[in-house]
Amino acid sequence: MRIKLKSTGVLWSVGGLGENMKFNSTRGKVKGCSFEEAIFSPGYQADGGLLLPDTIPKISKGTLQSWANFSFPDICKEVLSLFIEEDDIPRKDLNELIDKAFARIELPETVKMKTLTDGLHILEMFHGKTLAFKDLSTFVLGQLMSYFLRKRTKHITLLVGTSGDTGSSSIEAVRGVEGLDIVVVFPKGRISDIQERSMTTVNEKNVHVFGADGNSDDIDEPIRALSLDQEFRHRHNLGSMNSINIARVLCQAVSFFYSYLRMCPGCDGVIEVIAPTGAGGNVTGGVIASRMGLPVKIVCAVNENDIIHRTLSTGDFSKRETVKQTLSPAIDIQNPYNLERIFWLFSNDDCELIGHLFSQLESSGAVNIPEDLLQRSSKVVSSFGCDDAAVKATMQRCWKENKYLLCPHTAVGVACYYQKLTKTTPPMVPGNPSVVLATASPAKFPEAVQVAGLVPEVNTTVEKWLEMPTQAVTMEVSQDWVEILRRKVEDITSKLEGSPRVVD
Repeated sequence: MRIKLKSTGVLWSVGGLGENMKFNSTRGKVKGCSFEEAIFSPGYQADGGLLLPDTIPKISKGTLQSWANFSFPDICKEVLSLFIEEDDIPRKDLNELIDKAFARIELPETVKMKTLTDGLHILEMFHGKTLAFKDLSTFVLGQLMSYFLRKRTKHITLLVGTSGDTGSSSIEAVRGVEGLDIVVVFPKGRISDIQERSMTTVNEKNVHVFGADGNSDDIDEPIRALSLDQEFRHRHNLGSMNSINIARVLCQAVSFFYSYLRMCPGCDGVIEVIAPTGAGGNVTGGVIASRMGLPVKIVCAVNENDIIHRTLSTGDFSKRETVKQTLSPAIDIQNPYNLERIFWLFSNDDCELIGHLFSQLESSGAVNIPEDLLQRSSKVVSSFGCDDAAVKATMQRCWKENKYLLCPHTAVGVACYYQKLTKTTPPMVPGNPSVVLATASPAKFPEAVQVAGLVPEVNTTVEKWLEMPTQAVTMEVSQDWVEILRRKVEDITSKLEGSPRVVD
């Protein structure tokens, strides 16, 4: 069944300095959430939708030019201030929180732009504590959560499913934080040993790690079930640090602004950003940046789990029966939940359409995206897919030509760029400079580096993880994962009795 989009309605409103900024569900039945309510939401709303800002502020060319020499943290301050009301977080406090978050990134400039042969530009975003780009957004979100928790007598339990890097980054962001527990579930045996150790070596009272005998999409099901259980989520104050959290998405818009300003400081051109894509949070941030006025085109680069590529290129939004295990495990998914946000952003605020499409997807596992909606989205977002053979060849070529080691996820993005050098057909944008977002350090994936016939690099953080004892609870296929996680959350809450912090 194909549905026509609404032909009327204004999607983009001009906002300013976070004034009167609220957050609504993509399905239209949850409205008017404050920023505080939004970041402590478990992600899925009561109507099944996801939160987005009710207005998208516009950035003038003059304002963009004034940011040309700003650091990554300073751009983050400017962007987030447009979505956070002064009554929620005064600008002075917001600046201090962001400075504190990025002080944990050891690289002085926070991120690093590398220029390699053939005009290849790579934005290294993996210089945080867990060697992955997720640190740039979770560390900020952790500070925002801590800010509100210090003002409230409330406890939050975060439920986080991870396909690799989100879990360790979220743990690092909130480990030891008072008034907060985090429950992380990872797909045991389907991520690199280093990724697993980055989570299971953390010894903190507020950190609880589970290894599930399944893939990353299998993990999402029990977390979604608990998030949609309205009585349970409110009684236990459930939240999330996945990119289902709108604050994560807003933070991820910053890398698109930073990339643009480094490539076009005069703000007189268009650039292409190639983003290795899993659940789509990074790309959603890029789409929001585009709607704010940033002249950017975005390519979603995926592996053989190509649901995003198929959806964006053909409209066939259908889940495969299985998730294939590849060299790039963090994007081994068939449930890119942020596509709901992306399509809403191109739908002229059509909550009815989005609710229908994604309810159908949930019930049947497949839906056809309307042609006019695809056409609107294709003006900003395109896609690319490759297999493990291409990933290995890309890692080998980049090393041979540059002596530069890629992680297998970044290699998916670079494979897209290398194709651009020999082809001028979509999804490439001939003539525009390109930036590939480097999502993780190759030190986290020695197995993939070796499969490519290369030598893994030595990293002191990784060496420390390898020496530390590990601990995690295993969830077997035969067990009821919803019940296991439910009991864990209830156990966390029960231990709070008599504590100075109470659960609302």
